[in-house]
Amino acid sequence: MRSSLNDLPSGSAIYIDSNIFIYEVTNHPKYTAASSSFLDRVESGEVVGVASVLGITEEVHKLSIIELSSKLKKKPQSIVSLIKNDPTLLDKLETPFIAAQNILSMNLEIINLIIPRLIDALELMKSYRLLSHDAIHVAAMKARGISNIATNDPDFERVAWLTVWKP
Repeated sequence: MRSSLNDLPSGSAIYIDSNIFIYEVTNHPKYTAASSSFLDRVESGEVVGVASVLGITEEVHKLSIIELSSKLKKKPQSIVSLIKNDPTLLDKLETPFIAAQNILSMNLEIINLIIPRLIDALELMKSYRLLSHDAIHVAAMKARGISNIATNDPDFERVAWLTVWKP
């Protein structure tokens, strides 16, 4: 069943997927107005907005791709491999970090999958030039005191305190 966000009754609790936040940040031509109006209702407390840390990291990842695609004038599907080849490209990012901080300061219930790790992960993403999901893994390892990782992903080699164990 599909319903319009405009018709959501006051007092309802609703989980917010990352695309709603992305539409607002990127001024999507079709969905920005409805998304912004809905998020205003969440912020005012008219409806109870619920999100997860994973959704926020998905937003950070997608906005990173969008921003770098625009700045580099490259197709979005090429961005991850460009970052893998030149992690300094992540130094150019601004929007994903601002958007994440804005969400964290909203009147939202954030499901605590890994909430204490999100703030750490955003800093690790900047410090070690990691993509958002990799940064969450590193934040979780740091919190747990683990310095070994079994992976074939060379990006983790940029984290000085990690030992990378490859297959």
